[in-house]
Amino acid sequence: MSLREVRTAPPDGVRGLPRRRRLAAGAAWAAIVQYFVLLVVVQAAWTEPYSPVRNAISDLGAVTCGPYSGREVCSPWHVAANVSWVVAGLSICAGLLLVRPVFGRAVRARVGTALLLGSGLGLATVGLHPEDASPLHVPSAVAAIGLGLPAIVLLGSTLTSVDTNRAVGWLGIALGATGLAGLALTVVTPHRLFGLFERIVAYPILIWTIVVGVTTLVHAIRGRAPAGAERGGAAAVAGVAGR
Repeated sequence: MSLREVRTAPPDGVRGLPRRRRLAAGAAWAAIVQYFVLLVVVQAAWTEPYSPVRNAISDLGAVTCGPYSGREVCSPWHVAANVSWVVAGLSICAGLLLVRPVFGRAVRARVGTALLLGSGLGLATVGLHPEDASPLHVPSAVAAIGLGLPAIVLLGSTLTSVDTNRAVGWLGIALGATGLAGLALTVVTPHRLFGLFERIVAYPILIWTIVVGVTTLVHAIRGRAPAGAERGGAAAVAGVAGR
């Protein structure tokens, strides 16, 4: 193995991180599950029939009642939805910054990290700018989805060579590819199916970060990183450099 390969290869999955960092990163990403919980809660409070197939996710955060883009919208608990999206976006960013070393230093890891950070910020901005109250809502949603899908493909690909994270690596690739395929199909999707296809392209990013978060928490709770792991990694680099 060359010195360049040692420097750019991802560490031993989440086990290569200090335990406290694993706990914090895992908690940040696992907490994104609140996004799905609050979707159900806010939807239950609707005064109009809500269809996950027809209605946009953003309809849950609309601040006024009445027709919007051909749909009847009325979300009494819109504040809860918008706060949930802000928290989820910031959780993506916080967890990513904490777990970033897991993905290594290769170009694809750096690009994926930058894209996912942009996606998290985009999601947070979605919550700050409801669909019927700000022109920034649509570009924010486009950034959240358009940046997030290639991000999880790239980051997932960095984990496929790590035994402890190979499954979540391939899951990232599969979910990202599914979302990108759904995104391509939205151009020919009937308007009545908008809600369904929006979920196909938006949910993969959230699902993958939650899975990685839970996996990270499990590794942290089960025990500390193997003794001397960091020293062993440093020794490997030193050994190659001395050749």
